[in-house]
Amino acid sequence: MSLDIADNIRRHGFKCLLLAVSGGLDSICLAHYFIKNREALSIEWLGIAHVHHGLREETADRDAAFVEDFAKFHEIPFFLKKLNGEALKGAEGSLEENAREARYRALFEIAEENFGTGSFPYRLGSGVRMTIVTAHHAGDQAETLYMRIRRGTTLAGLRGMQEVRCEMWNVGCEMNNSTPHTSHFIYRPFLNVTRSDLLAYARENNLTWCEDESNADPQYARNKIRHQLLPHLESECTGATMQLCRIAGLADRAYEKVIEACDAMFEGVMPDRECFGARPRNDKFHATITLDKKKLHKVLVAHENADLSEVFRLWLAAQGLRFPIGFFYDSREPAHVKIPHHAVYRKRAICKIGHTVQIREFCTPEEAKKFVSCGSTKKTVEKDKNEPS
Repeated sequence: MSLDIADNIRRHGFKCLLLAVSGGLDSICLAHYFIKNREALSIEWLGIAHVHHGLREETADRDAAFVEDFAKFHEIPFFLKKLNGEALKGAEGSLEENAREARYRALFEIAEENFGTGSFPYRLGSGVRMTIVTAHHAGDQAETLYMRIRRGTTLAGLRGMQEVRCEMWNVGCEMNNSTPHTSHFIYRPFLNVTRSDLLAYARENNLTWCEDESNADPQYARNKIRHQLLPHLESECTGATMQLCRIAGLADRAYEKVIEACDAMFEGVMPDRECFGARPRNDKFHATITLDKKKLHKVLVAHENADLSEVFRLWLAAQGLRFPIGFFYDSREPAHVKIPHHAVYRKRAICKIGHTVQIREFCTPEEAKKFVSCGSTKKTVEKDKNEPS
C-alpha cells in the first residue's frame, strides 16, 4: 500500500489504537498493517475489538473465533461485544443503520470499559484518548456518497466519511449514572485505498479472511450500490469511484470553512462560553447549547437579506445537535431563520426560556417532550422529517 498512509498516520500522532476487526479482507489488512508497522509508527498500545451483531449466529460465531485467534497469534489484546440481534431486527428504521449505530456504540463501550484496567495502561482523565480505527476504504467512501446523492443531501452529507472524527461518549443514559464523559477519535486511514490495493496487500502477506455472506445480499441498499449500481457507473465513466472520493474531500474542506465562519458569527450569542464547541454531557442529557435571544436576533437582522437557515442548521449539527433540512426555515423571518418557541425532533428539543434559547439532546424522546412542555401551556410541536446526512 502507498507510503503516504504511514505519513498520514504519523501526522495524526495517534498512540493508542483500538482496531475494529470484523474478520473480512479490509479489517484483516488493517490489523496486519498496524501490527506489522507498530514500532515504525510509534504506537504504544494496540487492541482488537470485534462486534458480534447476533444476526448470523453460525457464521458470526465463526468470524468472532477467527478474529480472536488472529489476535492471540499476534499477541494483541482481544475484546468481544455481542449485540442482541433480535432487538436490532425489531427496532424501527433500517436494519443497516441500526446495526451501524449499535456497532459504534459497542466500540465506544469497549473503549470506556477498558480505561484503567490491566488491558489498557492508562487511566480515565489521564489525557490519553483511545482511537478507534476502522477499515473503511475508497469503495466504501464512494458508496456512501453515491447513496447520499441519490436520496438527497447537503454540504455536510457530501463530505462522506471523515478520515478523523472526534466523538464524545457517556454511558450515563444506559447505566443511569454520571460517569464522566471522554472523547474518542474514530480514524479511517484507508479512505484513499482501493479494494484492489487491499487484495494485493493480502496476497503479498499471505493473509486469510472470512467472507460475510450478507455482504452479497442485494436487499440491503449498500450491497445493491456496491455490486450493481457503482460498477455500472464505473463502466460508463471510468474512474467514477475515485471522483466521488475527490468530491467528498472538496466538500469536507468547504464545510470546514463554513463552520469557521459560523463560529465567528454566532460566538457572541452564547452567554455560557463553556458550552461553545465543548458539547458537554451528563446523565440527564447528551448535548446542550444556550443562546441569547436578543443577541441572536441582532445577528439575524444584520443578515436579513441573506438565507442563513441552512448554515445555522449546519452549525448546530457541528455542535452535536442535528435537525432536518428546513427545520429552521421561514421566509418571513430575518435571514430566513425561524427559531421555534417549543419544538421536539426525536431526542432533541428547543425551548425559549426567559432571555435564552436552549437546545438540548436527551437520552429519550420522552425526556425531550417533557422538557419543552414543562411550564408551558402551548402544545409541543414535533417534526418528523427525514434527517439529512
